[in-house]
Amino acid sequence: MLVTAITQQKKDATKYNIFIDGEYAFALPMQDILYFKLKEGKEVAEETVAFIQKNLIYIKAQDTALHFIGYKMRTVKEIRQKLTEKEFAEETIDEVIAFLEKYGYADDREYCRKYIKEKLRMKPKSGYALKIELKQRGISSRIIDEVMAETEVDEEGDAFRWLEKKSRGQWPPADEKQKKKYYDFLLRKGYSYDIIGEAFRQMNEAYGGED
Repeated sequence: MLVTAITQQKKDATKYNIFIDGEYAFALPMQDILYFKLKEGKEVAEETVAFIQKNLIYIKAQDTALHFIGYKMRTVKEIRQKLTEKEFAEETIDEVIAFLEKYGYADDREYCRKYIKEKLRMKPKSGYALKIELKQRGISSRIIDEVMAETEVDEEGDAFRWLEKKSRGQWPPADEKQKKKYYDFLLRKGYSYDIIGEAFRQMNEAYGGED
């Protein structure tokens, strides 16, 4: 195996990218490069590369991932992006992700359940809006649909409560402009026209208004 290039990182000047046989292998600080006697144009034993990847790079990547998820649950996509930003090789990232999933540190299905539960508790949104947000975080459509199917989302009740809060109980709307403002507010929350129409009907029934 031939060390074909050693280049200093732009993001972290204390580390150097090591290329072996023309491909990026890993990044090391200068003291490790000197310790393992890595030099451009020089051969390096396969055993040495394997040792570095297993005992230095993988452990560092694992520690980075565990620290990243230590104070907040993350999706697999978010963890992968974090490790990519730290310039770990794709093979190392795959190994770390496999470890995290095996021991339950990374679980997109559980993330999905907790995310929906928290959103419905704190700031209710439509099922459509929740799906969009979860997709943006890298959750697969299949997992989202399965979790949503087992979750009770009261869109009509939530839309009514949003409208009640937004209007502060001052109902009916003063004019068409105010009415449109409420419509647009619920649309931005991701509610359909049918759900919004039902929320307006409930408000009219609760507070008086148009028949």
